[in-house]
Amino acid sequence: MMVRVGASLGGGPALWGVLISLVATAFALYFLYRIAEKLKGKAVARVTTFAFAFFPTAFFLNAPFTEALFVAFAAGSMWSAHVRRDLLLAGILGALAAATRNSGILLLIPLGYEWLRNRQEFGWRGAAEICIVPSGLVAYAAFLWYRFGDPLIFADAQTVYWGRELTNPITTMQDAWTGARNGFSYILDPAALFLDPAASPALGASGFVNIVFLALFLVLMAVGFFVLPPGLSLYSFFAMLLHILTPSPLIPLLGLPRFMLEVFPLFLVLGILLARSRPAFVAWLLVSGGLGMALTTMFVTWRWVA
Repeated sequence: MMVRVGASLGGGPALWGVLISLVATAFALYFLYRIAEKLKGKAVARVTTFAFAFFPTAFFLNAPFTEALFVAFAAGSMWSAHVRRDLLLAGILGALAAATRNSGILLLIPLGYEWLRNRQEFGWRGAAEICIVPSGLVAYAAFLWYRFGDPLIFADAQTVYWGRELTNPITTMQDAWTGARNGFSYILDPAALFLDPAASPALGASGFVNIVFLALFLVLMAVGFFVLPPGLSLYSFFAMLLHILTPSPLIPLLGLPRFMLEVFPLFLVLGILLARSRPAFVAWLLVSGGLGMALTTMFVTWRWVA
């Protein structure tokens, strides 16, 4: 909708899509910095923003995808609660996040925990303010009902086009592991991966890439339970669970490397860990940046990434 409004002013949807993503990324970085600074200090805040900005799939933040906008709203919601202590603003930004992606509804978890922990400060008014979050998803569903006659068309599209359906997580992991083993051969053949015009090398390799990112996700999520407020850790857990419970039959962990950008508490954990050692931080930037360059090359040459 924002792209359509911008395009009506001139410049076309591609220009406005990129512009909106870039502005949203700037806000996302600001909010991440302030949250990390509040929780762990300036040193961790600096490392956190670098870890997010140089994540291997961070190039999606420059493209007309919803990741940048979602992180800006979601991180902004938590910044409002943790730093500004304003649950009304947190509820409004959370509603915008839920309107951007349905997983934004999970922001009720960290916001609810923050209210419960400080209910004497926020009172029952604060509880009512965070209940604004679901209104974003409700408003989007109402628009779809008005426009297309189906308020759940966004969910139907996931089933029709990507084959996603509720699945036993053990089955998802078994299928993902099989895909990783099959895809490893493509990782060992960069010529096919970068030069073959067929889609199969990139799609096959993504199975292995997905399992690597899943391992990173699980490690950061586990550490998060020890170094982050419980609300943020639970948010990460349920965001991950939602992805594993609704896999795609072709690629079980479809889109996981891109999806990780949205789970912003993971980057707070990464910042906390890397801030302890400058060599580790530099090594992370080199490896992450190098992988990011490879994935960006695939992306701009119309090969599947995430």
